[in-house]
Amino acid sequence: MEGLGVAASVIAVVQLTQLTLKLAHKHMGVGPSRFDNTELQSISRALYAFNGMLQTLQTHLLINEEDEARLQTLNHLTEPLARCKEALELLSGRLENPTFIGKHIIGERSDRKLKKALSVIDDARKLIELALLSDQQ
Repeated sequence: MEGLGVAASVIAVVQLTQLTLKLAHKHMGVGPSRFDNTELQSISRALYAFNGMLQTLQTHLLINEEDEARLQTLNHLTEPLARCKEALELLSGRLENPTFIGKHIIGERSDRKLKKALSVIDDARKLIELALLSDQQ
């Protein structure tokens, strides 16, 4: 039954990833934005890659939902998925409520948080990919 915890975490993170992608796209190509286009493209690329890996993981969990032993081996993904959820909440919050102060006054500190959040997401993507590859062996 512990495999259900991973599946629930994946579902929650998929939904949050899709919301964050929508917010990023809201700022792209519609005129002036508080976000640099390069910054938005970087966020979108990272989120699309992560979302693709999550979709693969979700399919893998669905296909193997009866194989409790196999699902047990994926329990180690629960903590990285929780960190991704936090990172996605930070990203979506920043995209949802951009402020002049947040971008220009606190900018450098805010940029470090953004880069850290993107790094957490990319690291989790790589870990999920590795977990799925090793499960196929």
